Amino acid sequence: MQIVRKTSILIALGFAFGAAMAGEIDNTTVTSTNANNSSAGFLASARQNIGVSEQNSKIQNSTVTVNGANNSASGFLASATQSVGHAEGKGQITNSTIQGTNLNNSASGFLASATQEVGFAKDNGVVNNSLVRANGASNSASGFLASATQQIGGASGNGKLDNATVIANGSNNSASGFLASANQSIGVAK
Repeated sequence: MQIVRKTSILIALGFAFGAAMAGEIDNTTVTSTNANNSSAGFLASARQNIGVSEQNSKIQNSTVTVNGANNSASGFLASATQSVGHAEGKGQITNSTIQGTNLNNSASGFLASATQEVGFAKDNGVVNNSLVRANGASNSASGFLASATQQIGGASGNGKLDNATVIANGSNNSASGFLASANQSIGVAK
């Protein structure tokens, strides 16, 4: 009886872990307006995911539309990550439309980091037959050794853009403070 119970628990955990690893968005519409996420304090972390597929990823034949999303973290070692229409872990974005308007992501504090990714495929990337539009996207980090990274419409890790359109009007990325660094990538295959 004990062996059956332990085996059942292991099988259930295996299914749960397998389901957690298998992100896919297919033939789906995701719409979000004025989503807000924030965290403050020591080691604060704010993570906002909208229309995101992770681990063995895919976003295909889908539309992700986000208006006015805000994500922020403040404090010592604060980290703010905002992902919209993002595929990570063997990710692909195929035959899809990713649109973000007035997206705001910020982190402030000692060693603060802010990362904003819109229509970005990571780890064996590929953005194929898709439109990525991010108008008025803003990403900022402030503080000692602050770091700001903004990536719009691109692919990394053997990345490839194929028959894709990337539009990023009025997108801003900034970092301020002693030894601060800012990195902005728009329509880039790495």
